[in-house]
Amino acid sequence: MDRTAGGVQGGAGEAVTTGVMADGWLLFSAVMILFAGIWNIFEGIIAFLRSSLFIGNPAFAPFWIWGVLWAAFGVLLVAAASAIMSGQPWGRWFGITVVGLSAFINLLAIATYPWWSVVMIGIDVAIIYGLTAHWDRRARATTM
Repeated sequence: MDRTAGGVQGGAGEAVTTGVMADGWLLFSAVMILFAGIWNIFEGIIAFLRSSLFIGNPAFAPFWIWGVLWAAFGVLLVAAASAIMSGQPWGRWFGITVVGLSAFINLLAIATYPWWSVVMIGIDVAIIYGLTAHWDRRARATTM
């Protein structure tokens, strides 16, 4: 019996799928979405409770609203990462939508948190690329 993730055998000798992601970009995206979500949750809590850690004045709303917004999108990002890692078919679309909205929120927050916002936008772009780069290859692999 093969000891790799793809070599799991069922009782009658048929191969059993293990739910392991077939694409490295998809795994990268899921892990980065998870880390970004956890970071946004902490960032939201900090903005809500201790706004003196930010360097600029908030644009469009006070810090407590930004804190709630960051924390809410952090929870959505963690949910998207969980859906992608569990292999849900709608997980990619949900991840693309939530990461796109996260990039837009970071774009609005550049006045408050300039360097980190630019870094997060770059990470969001890499995540979206990872979710969309090899979509056809994965679809062909599951139908064969």
